[in-house]
Amino acid sequence: MADTAASVPLSRLPLGLPYGKIPLMAEISVRRLSWREWSQFAPTWERVHKRCPEASFFLSREWVDCWLATFGGELNPDLLAFVNGSEVVGCCLLVWRTHWMRGIPLRRVYLNCAGEDGTDSTFIEYNALLSLPGYQEGVANSLATLLKRRYWDELLLPGVVEQDSIRILAASLGGAQVSESPARFIPFSRLREKRTDFLTTLSSKPRYNIRRSQRTFEELGGGSCTLRLAQSVDEAIAMLGELAELHQSYWVARGQPGCFSSQKFTSFHQRLIRQHFDRTMLFRLQAGTQIVGLLYCFVDAGWVYNYQSGVSYALDSRMSPGLVTLSHVISHCLMRPELNGFDFMAGDSKYKRSLTADSDFRRLLWYTIRRRTVSNLLIGFLRKLKQKYAQSIEASRPPVQPPDETEPGADTP
Repeated sequence: MADTAASVPLSRLPLGLPYGKIPLMAEISVRRLSWREWSQFAPTWERVHKRCPEASFFLSREWVDCWLATFGGELNPDLLAFVNGSEVVGCCLLVWRTHWMRGIPLRRVYLNCAGEDGTDSTFIEYNALLSLPGYQEGVANSLATLLKRRYWDELLLPGVVEQDSIRILAASLGGAQVSESPARFIPFSRLREKRTDFLTTLSSKPRYNIRRSQRTFEELGGGSCTLRLAQSVDEAIAMLGELAELHQSYWVARGQPGCFSSQKFTSFHQRLIRQHFDRTMLFRLQAGTQIVGLLYCFVDAGWVYNYQSGVSYALDSRMSPGLVTLSHVISHCLMRPELNGFDFMAGDSKYKRSLTADSDFRRLLWYTIRRRTVSNLLIGFLRKLKQKYAQSIEASRPPVQPPDETEPGADTP
C-alpha cells in the first residue's frame, strides 16, 4: 500500500503571509509560511523528511525545531511548502540576511538551517532540498522560479550532498562557485564481517601512536582508560560543559574564539540534548581520575556523527588524547549491533585520513551563487584591489604555523 502520510489538505496549511500561494509551475506551487507556524507544519515536514532519500539529521524535525527556537526570532526565516494538488511534496527554509562589506550592502539567502552570526553557526552538513521521490526536479525548478522573482546578491547552499535537486537549482540560477570537502566514515559491516577490532584495521603508525599515548596516560593518570557514555540528560549536559571548557581552552590559546564562546550555540545544543537526548551521545574518556577527552555525537539511521570534541593535553602535550578518545568511542560503537558506522563529518584533517580507508568518504559541497548586481560588482572590484595589495606585501609576512591536524581538537574552531 502506498505511503500517503505526506499528504496534507490545503485547507489545513496555514498561510499567514500576504501573498500566500504563488503558482510557479503547472503542477507544483509554493506556499510561504512564517517560521512561527512551524508547530503546525512540523508533522508535514517530518513526513517529507522520512521519504526523502537525501534526508539527514541536520534536516530532521528535531534539529529544525531546536534551531528555530534558538535562532528564529533573530533570523525570521521563510518556511516554504511545495504543493502538488493536495499533497506537500517538498519543503525548505530560506534565511534572508543583509551583510555589510566595506560599506556595501550584500543581500544573502541561505538554504535551511544556516545564516547565523559568526560563532553562532551550528555548521549544517548533509544539507539538501527535501522532496518526495519523483518530485526533485519540480521542487528545484519551483524554488528557482521563486528566487528569480526576489532580489538578492548571493545564494548560499552550505554543506549540501550531491543531489539532483541542488544541481538543477544551481544550473537554473547560474554563476555557481563550488568548494567541496570529504566526509570520511567507517562502515562497521566490513569490520564485523572480518570479526576484527578497530585498532587492528589501522596502519602501523596511528596504531602505535594510539597505544603509546594510552600507556602514557594510564601511567600518569594512575589508572586504566575507561569510557563513559552519558546515561541521562543531566549527565549529558554536564559532559557538554566539560567538553566546552577543554574545547575553548584549546582554541583560545591559539587566538581563536572557539564555538562555545557563543551563548546561542551553547543554548542550541543544550536544548537539543534536553529535548532529544536519544539522538545524542556524549562520551568521556578518563585515565584513572584524569580526563583524556570528550566527544559529542549525533545518532541518525544507525550512524554515529562525530560533531564536536574537547581533549586535554594536561597529562602529556606530546601525546594524542584525541586519537585515543576516538579509538575508544569507535570501538564502543562497533560493539553495538544497532549502529551501522561512524562518520567524521566534513574535513580532510590528517587524523581523519589515518583512521579511515581511502575510499570511505562522501563529498559535501558548498555552493555560492552570485548574481550580477551592483553590490557584487563593487565588492568584486574591491577584492581585486585587496588581492593586489596582499601580493605586494606577502613576502614581508612571517609564515603562519598551521594547527596540528593530527589531533581532533584542531578540527573546528
